[in-house]
Amino acid sequence: MITKIEHNGKEYVIDTTKFKDLSIPYDFNGPQPNFFNVEPGRVKPHESGSSSYSISDGAGCNVPEISMNIHCTGTHTECVGHLLEKESSVSECIQELYLPTIIITVTPILFSQCQDDYHVAINDDEKVISKKIVEGSYAKYESNKPLGMIIRTLPNPMKKQFYSFSQMQPPFFTNDALKFLSNKIEHLVVDIPSIDRMEDDGLLGNHRIFWSDNGNLNGSIDSDSRKTITELAYIPNDVEDGFYFMNIQLPHFKIDAAPSRPIILQSI
Repeated sequence: MITKIEHNGKEYVIDTTKFKDLSIPYDFNGPQPNFFNVEPGRVKPHESGSSSYSISDGAGCNVPEISMNIHCTGTHTECVGHLLEKESSVSECIQELYLPTIIITVTPILFSQCQDDYHVAINDDEKVISKKIVEGSYAKYESNKPLGMIIRTLPNPMKKQFYSFSQMQPPFFTNDALKFLSNKIEHLVVDIPSIDRMEDDGLLGNHRIFWSDNGNLNGSIDSDSRKTITELAYIPNDVEDGFYFMNIQLPHFKIDAAPSRPIILQSI
């Protein structure tokens, strides 16, 4: 289907059959990314008494039951409820079917190579994404007035989709980078397991900056925020940096995060 989208005073034409899926396929019986060495997602047939509801066990149909750690084993989108006691629904945060979005590619640097801050002590040889990096890339597309930003980190081998991140320490954003992003975009998509350092004393400082009412670590959490963060996406190398429209597909879960499928389309 060919459809037209008006944004920022311009008309864009997109072919809805030509899209790219940036989610990691969730294989309950195969490889999965893993953060914090959690139990991998599992699937098993429903059992009732002596009956197993699986075709392979002689049942008339399959009735699978799944268990999964949403935040740590696959592509997922989270909302401010990640930091709140009250019930939340991440699916209610997406208010646009097609979000104007930019894709940038970044090469993380050593923390010692930037002047940015982080809210806990980190080593000079840890890899970070600095404010200068995201600010420079954003400036190229600022005139597009994006609501979303997708960030691909280098190196970007296909096997990155299934890393155990306890063995492959991922880069993370500096506080200054998140302060910049929190004032520019509503929906952030990354190919790392967290925008924060794996160990930050449980503070989730960058998450707090993104969902604060003033874009700072010391601000109050904006409990009504509709911003989202999508982590553990994968942006194939044949997807070019540039301006796109993004559709974040989510189940209607009444919870702070859900497995997600970020889809991008480009004007033809």
